[in-house]
Amino acid sequence: MDLQALMQSEQRVLIARLSFALGGDRDTAEDLVQEAFTRAWRDLPRDLGSERQRAWVHRTARNLAIDELRRRARRPSAAVEEIDGIEQLAAEPDAAREALAALTAHERFVLLLRFEAGFAHGEIARLLDTSEDAARKRVARARATFLNAYRKTRSDPTPLVLLLISDDVSEPYVRWLEHAGARVRELHRRPSERELALADGLVLTGAGTDLHAGLYGEAVRMPRGTPNLADDRVDLAVLQAALAIDLPFAGVCRGHQLLNIASGGSLYQDVIRDGLTPVGHDDGSHVIETAAGGRMRELFGRSADVHSEHHQAIRRLGRSLQATASSPDGVVEAIERTDRRFAVGLQWHPERDVGGRGDRIAEALVAAAQARAA
Repeated sequence: MDLQALMQSEQRVLIARLSFALGGDRDTAEDLVQEAFTRAWRDLPRDLGSERQRAWVHRTARNLAIDELRRRARRPSAAVEEIDGIEQLAAEPDAAREALAALTAHERFVLLLRFEAGFAHGEIARLLDTSEDAARKRVARARATFLNAYRKTRSDPTPLVLLLISDDVSEPYVRWLEHAGARVRELHRRPSERELALADGLVLTGAGTDLHAGLYGEAVRMPRGTPNLADDRVDLAVLQAALAIDLPFAGVCRGHQLLNIASGGSLYQDVIRDGLTPVGHDDGSHVIETAAGGRMRELFGRSADVHSEHHQAIRRLGRSLQATASSPDGVVEAIERTDRRFAVGLQWHPERDVGGRGDRIAEALVAAAQARAA
């Protein structure tokens, strides 16, 4: 791959990843990414294939970030006190301070390394002179202790749902979730691991631009909008992180499709031109039929009218997913992860039906979030 093309394709995602690892320090992240590409210009073997060149640049950038974090970690004052980044992200700083006080110094230290400095579990293991599996367990125990204490001390028991917005339109989703009893925090960028840990649920919205087909190993053939692979990879990473901690999740339209991709599935890039159906789903209402035994049957009965606006749809169903609703022409309209407490995808737009049947999805999500927060 030409180095200029490599820079254009990877620069944004590298800056986002390093900024996340450096606790939101985007300026330093941009400097380190520039250094990584300078080294690539000087040292990258030109006979490597595209994927190996990409891996080389990512590895170089990651190593530069690790060196920067180690340099910062040498400051004595950063040992425990600077974990107050968790307080800044919490809705109630006083509750967060009380929760931190319930931790041992060692627990606060591993939380600092993982969530403030962005160290990987392997890096924490080397610092603590232990195995990666042991480091992972120590972080998990410290996080669980903190979250349990935090949820007991916060004064507002209303579940907090993060709303990751793909387009600029957020008001219908906010109204939909608040009507169901959630506190909503709107995000137009990737949430940190700390924000996910402090949240009780996550919603990924729809968008007017297609997901990039490169996410499931295909070339883009008939896009709407301008698919952005780097941005889509960021959202995919957010969803995978949420699934890893069993955070209650609802994906609407694009979010529904991303849940399938995160589980190893693929999409029809256009339901008509790919031969799935002769019926367009671009705009308007249609009927869905629910599958027995699924959550959609519990919420909607055997059938319901929904508002639909899409031209892509699920092709290969991902692992641990069950298709729980479909349209009469065979389009998968709802999916559920069978290995999570609540992880659903909806090809239609329930947020457009506030006060009607669309509320049932939001209410189910909020109930799952409330149970997790208890």
